[in-house]
Amino acid sequence: MALTSDRFMSRALRIHRLVKRGLAAGLRGCSRGVATTTVPAAATPSPPALHQLGENAFAVDADALLLNPSPGAAFPPYFLAAVEAGGYARGLVLLTLYPVLQTLPRGARVRAMAMVSFCGLRRDEAARVGRAVLPKLFSREAPGGVRAVEALLRALPKEAKVVAVTQTFPTVMVEAFLKEYVGFDAVAGRELKGGPRYLTGTMAELDTERVVARVLEQTEKTTLCGYGPKPVVFHDGRLAFTPTAAAALAMYIYFPFGVVLAVIRIAIYILLPWRVSAVAAALTGVRVRVIGVTNSAADDSGKPHGGRLYACNHRTLLDAVGIASALGRPVASVSYSLGRLSELLSPIPLRRLTRDREEDRRRMSSMMARGDVVVCPEGTTCREPYLLRFSPLFAELAAEVTPVAVDARTSVFYATSTSPLAKSLDSVYFLMNPRPEYSVQFLKPVSTEGGKSSIEVANEVQRDLASALGFEGTTLTRKDKYLLLAGNEGVVKTK
Repeated sequence: MALTSDRFMSRALRIHRLVKRGLAAGLRGCSRGVATTTVPAAATPSPPALHQLGENAFAVDADALLLNPSPGAAFPPYFLAAVEAGGYARGLVLLTLYPVLQTLPRGARVRAMAMVSFCGLRRDEAARVGRAVLPKLFSREAPGGVRAVEALLRALPKEAKVVAVTQTFPTVMVEAFLKEYVGFDAVAGRELKGGPRYLTGTMAELDTERVVARVLEQTEKTTLCGYGPKPVVFHDGRLAFTPTAAAALAMYIYFPFGVVLAVIRIAIYILLPWRVSAVAAALTGVRVRVIGVTNSAADDSGKPHGGRLYACNHRTLLDAVGIASALGRPVASVSYSLGRLSELLSPIPLRRLTRDREEDRRRMSSMMARGDVVVCPEGTTCREPYLLRFSPLFAELAAEVTPVAVDARTSVFYATSTSPLAKSLDSVYFLMNPRPEYSVQFLKPVSTEGGKSSIEVANEVQRDLASALGFEGTTLTRKDKYLLLAGNEGVVKTK
């Protein structure tokens, strides 16, 4: 009986791994397939045609820049807008209508997708998606087109005005990307009809010549440093893949399985001892890759050391959990914005910070008196390979600090957000991915003594982490991120 039971468990485990790998490969494969079709690696896309409107006025076809020739090329941006602004149910409606949409003429298909995606939405929410979510999709799917148009625009006189014209997308969907990240002076597209606060989803007809002339007349020359693509450092939204129809369908099929996986993984981290939880979580697909030598729980004298300070870059709310898994013991952590659900589900002690320097110093010092503490000096997460400016407060708490370079990889759902309500589910979404992965690299400790100021120590730690990860250090801050993505300074109420 024992032998039969062992064989059954072995076969069940193999079937579980096969299904999980198949779903993950399907989601990633759909995303990669679209990107490969859009911008072939061996081909250099030809730049969109440049039309001269006057002595120093030009127009460019933005649709040729953003879309490939396939009939379903416009579906991913509309689907992403539907899900991120209207929810998964709205996205499912659009996906269900996909076969019917493919039978319609191009103009009718675009109007139908706009109606489903935006009907009943608030104007400010539609603008938020266009500003915070869609630029990442466009930059990922049209890098070749952006590079092709860069040389074309740089050859123009500096005083020239260039307007991007789109017949496929409402202005609100593409204006932020084309102006802020590509460098066009203005965008002319169809406007979404509606009242002062809500949209009906219908698009106004575009009189191209009249609209372009009006936009150029009202637009001042703003591109003073020339044209060229800018990196998308900050972006929002949950979907981490290009939502083609096939990939979107795979996501909806996988979603309930992802919820069950997240519940199991959360239970593992909360209920099991740390050294056991790492093995159990690995059986469900969670991978924690450790690089470098971890510090033991006791020094050479056999006494618990306690009070060790770890400073890491901030990728998700689970950074400290990944470090605790690598160490094989719990550590405490601090955070500026912390949802109640995240506090409830956390397997390690979490403490809110207040943004009052002395109060925050007191809270972190009291935590270090009881054990090890992980701090994220950036103050907020960044999904892209950049490090934000480090707050120097952590360098005033201990004689030395251990930098820890962390990186999180997901294939279906992003685990960060700027909405206070959505932020509570960040950890859940990370664990809903088929094979979430954390890499944790412990670096050489940095002394905070020897006459160095706290700012110098913070900059040194940032440089060490950037070098280890291959990231780029910046002077951007939490405030910069939230002003761009959420329209506020990211200040949360604390108790």
